[in-house]
Amino acid sequence: MREDSLVVAADELIARGSDALFGPRTDEFVAMVGHQHPSGALYKEATAEAIAKAGLFGRSSVDVASQVYENFIWTHFVCKLLMAATPKAIAEFAVARLDVGELSRVLASQGSAILSCFHYKGYPLMALRLAISPIAPLISKARVDVMDRGTKKLDGAADLSERVVHLSGRGAALRMTHALQRGTPVWVLLDVVLPSVRVTRTQFLGHEMNVGAGLGKIARLSGRPCVPLFWEMKDSGAALQVTAPLLPEGRSEDEMIQDFVNTQSAFITEQPAHWLEWYSLLDEAPSLRAEVKKGNEEIWARLAKALE
Repeated sequence: MREDSLVVAADELIARGSDALFGPRTDEFVAMVGHQHPSGALYKEATAEAIAKAGLFGRSSVDVASQVYENFIWTHFVCKLLMAATPKAIAEFAVARLDVGELSRVLASQGSAILSCFHYKGYPLMALRLAISPIAPLISKARVDVMDRGTKKLDGAADLSERVVHLSGRGAALRMTHALQRGTPVWVLLDVVLPSVRVTRTQFLGHEMNVGAGLGKIARLSGRPCVPLFWEMKDSGAALQVTAPLLPEGRSEDEMIQDFVNTQSAFITEQPAHWLEWYSLLDEAPSLRAEVKKGNEEIWARLAKALE
């Protein structure tokens, strides 16, 4: 039986540890996965349509969409693969190369907060960096995935799975609210809407867009602010940047969410290729997301052999 070339390439990537996060051989792996992803053409087409709809950039929407797709593949299949297979090496990279000092200073003066951003290039890596830092927030995720196995392999660290709450499970919002009230920050990303999650309609880049509605309620119930985040992931690493905390006092739940969404627009306007969820701007976003998820699962069914 002929061996799967994708698994062979994944094995070679894993053997290099954190050195495999960047470089020509990594670029080749990204191109291979991107070419074989069943939903790749759909993702790029929808992303280009959404970028053209926003109409903010002097560059070709197709060219930007191609860069977004490369960043999407790198995030979902390089970051996550290496985090699952070589978690200690990736954790060491994250500590050395991802600077979270600005956020640490804000939380030292403000106390616990909802840490929120959109899905940017390398978001699982940034979540890991925060999880193993003194900030140690409760990390919200859509569902169980391949990275959950890596969180139990970090030598000398607590079982990070205890710091993860899955939004697909019952009681997620209550658990996050209680964490904030106890002084623990929480990490929440709003731009990916799960079928079972309540949504709110916002204005983003001149168009309407659905986002998860939980942030406003959690802020109101906990009385804690939201600290908006963003970063630009480069080969050399990234510095986590923050904007002024959004306080729940005097804001309705919808106003809180809209104010947060507004904080993300300036960064995305400047760095459009770093946002991985452009098709959230399209009315058919739920069906597009379902198709992309299906394609992701088909790729992971093959890559899982490299993790055995």
